[in-house]
Amino acid sequence: MAPSQPPGSTKEGLPRISLDAREGFRENPRGIGLYVRHLMREFGALAPQMELLLYHERERPQDLQEIPRGQRPLRFDLPGYRYMSWERLGLPWRLLRDRVALHHGTFNSLPPRMLFGKKRKLVMTLHDVIVTWLNADLEDSFVRYARKRTGAFVRRADAIVTVSEFSKREIVQRFGAAPEKVHVFYNGVDPFYLEDPAPEEAEEVRKQVCEGKPYLFAIGADLERKNTRALIPLLAGLQKKGVLHERLLVLSGLGREKREELQALAGELGVAERLRFPGYVPKTTLRALFEGADLFVYPSLVEGWGIPILEAMARGTPVACSRGSGMEEAAGGLAALFDPEDPSDMLKTLEECLEGTGTQKREEGLARARNFTWRRHAESLLDLYGDLLQMDLLK
Repeated sequence: MAPSQPPGSTKEGLPRISLDAREGFRENPRGIGLYVRHLMREFGALAPQMELLLYHERERPQDLQEIPRGQRPLRFDLPGYRYMSWERLGLPWRLLRDRVALHHGTFNSLPPRMLFGKKRKLVMTLHDVIVTWLNADLEDSFVRYARKRTGAFVRRADAIVTVSEFSKREIVQRFGAAPEKVHVFYNGVDPFYLEDPAPEEAEEVRKQVCEGKPYLFAIGADLERKNTRALIPLLAGLQKKGVLHERLLVLSGLGREKREELQALAGELGVAERLRFPGYVPKTTLRALFEGADLFVYPSLVEGWGIPILEAMARGTPVACSRGSGMEEAAGGLAALFDPEDPSDMLKTLEECLEGTGTQKREEGLARARNFTWRRHAESLLDLYGDLLQMDLLK
């Protein structure tokens, strides 16, 4: 007698797997959205025979890459509801209707099992649990949701993927997860940042953004824990020390309101003419900004990992970043470290970097960045899916 098909299998006997692809279907995605897009690309190359459903709530954005064969985008929304209802009310019914065998929640969250049933598997990527304990950004609706529901997500998951040993320790210690249930699969560096650009690319961006002057580079964000505001007094301190010379500070990734706030502060501190805000930039410009910088500065208070650190290293750019959490783990001993809550320590560290007495190691940083690939991350995920479904998805 032939074995019965597993729940959620197609008529060919292959499992039907789904991704929460919401963030991947945003224009100009960041963080989790880029994570989803990397998984789509690598799954398409590694397991083209796998049927992968991509659940999302927005129209397909213009900057989304070609969707690989075997992957099917499925859009639905819940007009008038917050996005948590998309996941809590709409998604379980789609998983049942589409006979999904395994669902992967990429957004630090999972849908209720409800009709989905215990026979079907739930995998969650929990990038970090920082928002559940850090008293910052409490007005953000998702932060409030995560603080209330992360414990339930951890209990609900058949397997949890996280991106650093730091994050695994936090998940185990704060939420009582069994260590064997939590798998560390390091994020990769986008292959684009490992390609050698045309020699004039960085120089052209330098001309456009900062009139050809040398510069420090940072990627800003509105969240308090990203600590972007601390860069302005730091810039003033470096100017007072006389180590900036002609250097500017280029801060990408900020919306108009945050730019105006920081520009006003810079005016008060006498460094407004040293600031440049290119806004949200395409990858080509971002790579060039990394390439041309004298130093990349990452002042976040705490992070589960630190992809921008490795992206800077991939372009041979020295890095100064915060001590501790996933950032120090990502840097691997190859960045200058500072206490992000100690302005004097930040100033001393950057002064040493700019005077050439820091400890940045360009060649070692480049070699380290090349060790982190999305192909390896996707292979690890497919192995995990296969273990849960009791089949080999990499055949």
